[in-house]
Amino acid sequence: MQHNNSHPYKRQLVPPPTPPTPLAKAPEPPSWSGFYKKSLKERQRLLKLAFPTVFSNTSVQSTKPSSTKELPSSALRTLSSTSQLPFVTRDKFMHSKRIDGVTTQNGSLEWSRSESLSLTVMDNGEYLNAEHKHGKTWMDRVVVERKEIEFKDNNEAWPINGLDEDIADHMSFNFGLALNFVINGKPLVIPMAIEEPSVIAAVSGAAKTISQAGGGFEATSPERNMILAQVVLLDVKVMDEAVDTLERERDAIIRFANTFIANMVSRGGGVTDVSVRRVRRRPNPNPRHSQSFASTRAVEEEGARSEWLVVHLHIDVCDAMGANCASTVAEGVAPFLAELTSGRIGVRIVSNLCVERMAKAAFRIPFPALRYKHYSGTDVARGILEAYEWAEDDPFRATTNNKGVMNGIDAVCIATGQDWRAIEAALHTWTSMEGRYRPLTRYWVEEEGEGEVKENWENASNEEREKKLVFCGEMQVPLTVGTKGGVLNTNPVYKHLLGLMGSPNSKDLAMILACVGLAQNFAALRALTTEGIQKGHMSLHAKNMAIAAGAPPHAIAHVTARMVESGRITLDAAREFVAAHGHLTTTTTVRSIVEAELVSEVRKGENGSGGYVEKFEKQVDMDIQCIQS
Repeated sequence: MQHNNSHPYKRQLVPPPTPPTPLAKAPEPPSWSGFYKKSLKERQRLLKLAFPTVFSNTSVQSTKPSSTKELPSSALRTLSSTSQLPFVTRDKFMHSKRIDGVTTQNGSLEWSRSESLSLTVMDNGEYLNAEHKHGKTWMDRVVVERKEIEFKDNNEAWPINGLDEDIADHMSFNFGLALNFVINGKPLVIPMAIEEPSVIAAVSGAAKTISQAGGGFEATSPERNMILAQVVLLDVKVMDEAVDTLERERDAIIRFANTFIANMVSRGGGVTDVSVRRVRRRPNPNPRHSQSFASTRAVEEEGARSEWLVVHLHIDVCDAMGANCASTVAEGVAPFLAELTSGRIGVRIVSNLCVERMAKAAFRIPFPALRYKHYSGTDVARGILEAYEWAEDDPFRATTNNKGVMNGIDAVCIATGQDWRAIEAALHTWTSMEGRYRPLTRYWVEEEGEGEVKENWENASNEEREKKLVFCGEMQVPLTVGTKGGVLNTNPVYKHLLGLMGSPNSKDLAMILACVGLAQNFAALRALTTEGIQKGHMSLHAKNMAIAAGAPPHAIAHVTARMVESGRITLDAAREFVAAHGHLTTTTTVRSIVEAELVSEVRKGENGSGGYVEKFEKQVDMDIQCIQS
């Protein structure tokens, strides 16, 4: 028998028809069914098994140090941890360790648990005790690595110093995994850091529908990772001549600008182009502004001809986000530009709106697969389309629509160390560039098939028509992200979370963000136009209330269900149900014990030691009444 060693999905493929079928079957994501029903430790073990390359060498093994010369015995204290997550840092990075006379080879990313580290460091021959407890990030519980420690001064022994400027303390975010994503045929789990768990649940549900029924997401991003540096030139006497000079000296400007980012050039990036914009300059619109100030007078004298002369430097920043690189170029090249134009240097800075970094995500779902709970595919499609069209006409609705998009994008940005404020600003500007604020997403319906299908359309039943319709969604937005440089070099947490997605480059990460944003919006619109968002949201809120009320782990599900059933999702109600569950548990335990004793005595009675059955039946009733009172 011959064995086919090719990929299992490839064996199912046949030569595509002409034209190819638009809904090609994509690989289904691996099953994560029940992932969030498992305990925290079980989830962590599953992640470690699913991503062995990310969590390599993560077993917790304590080994005695070969030598204690590197670390004075008086500098050793105990790090007590409630649990050990499989997330660990790599060598050369700061990470927490358990130290109680022995050290371990791995660290922990358990930054949201209650832990305490007591570390002693030396300062001028003195040992200083520093206590760091619950609420800090894992980086703030650093013990530097064995065999590399040198207590020369306080800053070297405590490397968190100098990493943060003007920081008083640290806080932590929970993170979860968005499941069921298939992007360009590749299954993915996506880390999201957000305080609202319903966001992760919703996007996972939407991704499941899109991936299983529609073949997953199709995504694209530009080949080069570009960013813009801006320089504005003021007091230019003859605008036309200045523009001609800048265009004529384009190559010289590029060569000069690249001298400020030699490292980027060596990696294949650098300044690739220069463009010039003439932007109309308007008077200051603030009515309280003094009209005698020089800048306003200059505008009024020139009238409509007054313009800003803006120079854009287009920079390929490889896999970096590139903001610092762009600002360096802008500041470095500004004097040369001013000399060429006989102008005055104004602001020179990166632009967070870069339309050369447009990432696009799209999906297609046949109407029958769009069915949701007891709603038909037609009902779901009609509801989403109506919500989208409303947002196109109403900026108040469009604002909330786009906030839902950013729920997904921001959460992934925070988990992967991206500048989510820059991305927020760019997306809101991008959607307003046509003169009105619009939704970031678009939805429409297409008909599948040609010829006979369309000829018989009028005679088809509603069910037959539904089978021939496809619901389409799309989002195309500028996403300036990076997977190299910046905080990614100093915080290994981001490296591990990026590792969950296969360590994507910046272009792949932009596509992932676009897909998450589109899925999040699809999930929100589907819920809004069917059962409403409160049902799912309040179930998760009830769980939070149960935990806040002190429900033990085994009682959380019961207390949550009781709150949802009663419609009373408050902290007071949670406390009542926690207390009731405690009484129920005690009653059940006593009943079980007494009934067990009753069975034992019945057996004795059957062996000739009777007289116990009636006695223990009465005892059960008395015990239960006592507990209930």
